[in-house]
Amino acid sequence: MNKKEYKLICKKCNKEYTLLLTEKQFNNDTYSHYCSLKCRNTHTHTPESKRKISESLKKTYKNSNKYIEKINKEKYKLEHTYFCGSKELNEKYPEISKHQSPKYFNKFIPFGLDITTLYTEKFIDEYNKVKKLLYKEYVENELSPADIYKKYNCKTYFNNSETLLHVFKSMNFPIRSYKNAVINAWLQNKFDVAKAPQYKQQWHTTWNNKEVYLHSSYELDYAKELDKEKIDYNVEEFRIKYFDTQIQEYRCAIPDFYIPDKNLIVEIKSKWTLDIQNMKDKFKEYKKLGYNCKLILDHNEVDLYTL
Repeated sequence: MNKKEYKLICKKCNKEYTLLLTEKQFNNDTYSHYCSLKCRNTHTHTPESKRKISESLKKTYKNSNKYIEKINKEKYKLEHTYFCGSKELNEKYPEISKHQSPKYFNKFIPFGLDITTLYTEKFIDEYNKVKKLLYKEYVENELSPADIYKKYNCKTYFNNSETLLHVFKSMNFPIRSYKNAVINAWLQNKFDVAKAPQYKQQWHTTWNNKEVYLHSSYELDYAKELDKEKIDYNVEEFRIKYFDTQIQEYRCAIPDFYIPDKNLIVEIKSKWTLDIQNMKDKFKEYKKLGYNCKLILDHNEVDLYTL
């Protein structure tokens, strides 16, 4: 159908404007004659119409579960705007007050938290008690999150042990790096060195019927010498933390042999595997702990400090 321009008068502002319409539309007045969208909205959404729409929506929404949940949440926020109902305590203990939900604090129940004290001043003592316990286990006793998770049977309250790390971060604990975590695992003898693929694996029975695991032919030759002289010895008995001056980090040393009668640590090396400075760092720590030290290099005893 052909359209043509018609001059119209806006019903709201009385402004004259032109519009493309069919003859039928113009004659039947089927088109809303407003010069702009602004004029049309001002006319249709009057304060009275808005009030009616709002009341209608509220009536429908009021019976829904979402409305009830919204009211409960608003009520909860009003009740717990501040920790313990005190703005001063909220500012004093931001670490606690940022976790307003009881669901968060339920996680600390395995560590002895009395959850019934939540939102009372007594809860601060309860929280600090738990924080002190976790700090002692993680930082002082150097237990891993997995160890703590298992020790306190946290399965019901935490999805996994990694969640504990997030808790420690929120408590501002010094978090161990991956490298330090590995060193701790070595020190606590959690790794089976016998299964390390980079070594030549061989079991050896000592003269006094002890099963020891040796990593090289050099170690086997030295073990046979000790067997021949009937000297009691242990293999890789210790895990000793020492400071590596070359990389400026702590590492874990596992001495090759220990002879109890002489309180002697013996390291077995070849000229290809010996790192002189690294060995000096180890010997420094061994001597600091009260051990005697010996280095066997290519089957011969040598003085480390003359190399």
